[in-house]
Amino acid sequence: MNSATDEQVPADELDIASMQLGIDGLEFALQRREQVRAMAQSLATQAQRELLLHTEAMEPEIFDQQTFLDGVSSLARKHQDAHVWILVEDGRKAVQHGHRLIELSRRLGSNILIRRPPVQYRNYGKTFLLCDGVGYFYRPLASRYEGIANFNDPGQTAVLRKYFLQVWEQSVAEGEMRRLHL
Repeated sequence: MNSATDEQVPADELDIASMQLGIDGLEFALQRREQVRAMAQSLATQAQRELLLHTEAMEPEIFDQQTFLDGVSSLARKHQDAHVWILVEDGRKAVQHGHRLIELSRRLGSNILIRRPPVQYRNYGKTFLLCDGVGYFYRPLASRYEGIANFNDPGQTAVLRKYFLQVWEQSVAEGEMRRLHL
């Protein structure tokens, strides 16, 4: 997945917060939850047009954090054509625990959409977040935090985006997440 070099730089050696979406093209290795959280927050706060998330269960320790939510909210409100699309394999726990990303999607309607993949695409086992067609993080095992990330790799982002859109087109709205709790 590395288009620039044959080696990945450990995320501990970088200041993720200073990396710029669409500019910094260094691939680096994610190894811990804190690194994944920082990457998700940085991508979300810098995105201008699109954020695509493929996740098994909307991990609250990553995606229910205020900085991430603020980035998603800002993106969804910036431009009418900006969108946040989320594919979640199992959203039951997120709904039960009042995940704030679900609440945000309820408030912002068509700019933040959540769908469930059809049966043939479930148990994919990978988590990834894509922003503006250039930045991403990718975890080959959703149950672990190890993965790779890059703020400017349109080639790899296009590969993941193609898969995401293929699944998205066949997915259905996650009805449980649209229900309002009274």
